[in-house]
Amino acid sequence: MRANIVRKIFGRKKAPAEEPKKVYPVVEDFLMLATKYFYSIGVVPYESDEKPRFGLHLYLGFHVANLLFVWFTMMVFVVNSVRDNEDFLKISMVVGYITFGNVGVLKILVVQLQKRKLTSLVQNLKSLFPQPNKGTHEDFDVEHYLRFSKLISKYFGRLYVAMIVINSASSITQYAIQRWWLHSANVELTLPYVPLAPWNWRGSWTSWPTYLLQSTAAYTCTCGCLSADLMMFAVVMQVIMHFDRLAKALREFDKRCSNGAEEDLNELRSLIVYHNQVLRLTSKMNDIFGVPLLLNFLNSSMLICNVGFQLTIGISLEYIGRQVLIILSALVEVYLICSLSQMLINASKNVSLAVYDMDWLEYDTKFRKMLVLVVMRAQKPVSLNAKAFLSTVSMGTMTTFMQVSYKFFCAIRMMYQ
Repeated sequence: MRANIVRKIFGRKKAPAEEPKKVYPVVEDFLMLATKYFYSIGVVPYESDEKPRFGLHLYLGFHVANLLFVWFTMMVFVVNSVRDNEDFLKISMVVGYITFGNVGVLKILVVQLQKRKLTSLVQNLKSLFPQPNKGTHEDFDVEHYLRFSKLISKYFGRLYVAMIVINSASSITQYAIQRWWLHSANVELTLPYVPLAPWNWRGSWTSWPTYLLQSTAAYTCTCGCLSADLMMFAVVMQVIMHFDRLAKALREFDKRCSNGAEEDLNELRSLIVYHNQVLRLTSKMNDIFGVPLLLNFLNSSMLICNVGFQLTIGISLEYIGRQVLIILSALVEVYLICSLSQMLINASKNVSLAVYDMDWLEYDTKFRKMLVLVVMRAQKPVSLNAKAFLSTVSMGTMTTFMQVSYKFFCAIRMMYQ
């Protein structure tokens, strides 16, 4: 009260509150969702200042051991079922789960083996990332690329999570409805992925931990597949951002440089160095993600053929939703890979188009020779590649992929008939 009276007498006003300091995006914001999925199964994809605890390694060991246990159980089931000439449809479903599990394990293994390369890649991304100030971030339009990257990661991640939740929870949901709602007699809980375990689980309390172990193994596979894809998507978006920034800088070159020929040459040299750094970044990216990318195409093709075969021979209603989500996830995965790679191709080609748009006649011969070198290098498009099997991934790859998958599906269908 006394302070208010004094303020009224002397006309003192309360000091305005300081505006909060703006926090600018960093490289980790692009990789955040991929890193979270990796950490949820105990995988540390790249080294950071904070060292992982020993408990995290034990947690990863549990996931890997449980995954191998469930995988071995599935293999035993398939071998026994084929030997006894049992239901072919059930065998094909379990084979699809095995295929998906193999890819998940291999992606986790690739990430662990290439941890040093991934760490180097993240460090290179940080060194090229825009400085934390308003002008630089507006020039790079970081918010736009981060928003697009998060949009892809969020909805693709939700699709995979929905797939695994529905596949894991369908059996227990059906059991709960029949027992506690319909009050059916002799209701037995069935396992979500393979009806086999080393112990007698039928009609016993052990069916619940067995159910949990299989669901956990499915989650491990899903995180292994999903996290590697999300990390690749995040890196591709940053590379596209750098190519677009380089093209913009070349188009605006004559507007910014008017202090003489030597200053123009120095500015162009810095842009050429920047271009070479981005190209080296793409080489590292393809070196790391080449094997996971190849696994994506192989896994998706086999899943599409397998699930498509199941849907055409009369699968029961309780499995239709589960199988449709699996084939939809495979198709969306391949589409996103091809679409982002096509965006990368367009962004890298845009650099040469930006050089063409420059006013060449205003500069001297030495400057023009340097521009020719930039054009020659930029005319070779940069894209994702799956090692020696797919040298260039683009939207055309999506068409080829669908054609090959359909041919394999027809072959399987003819063999079954």
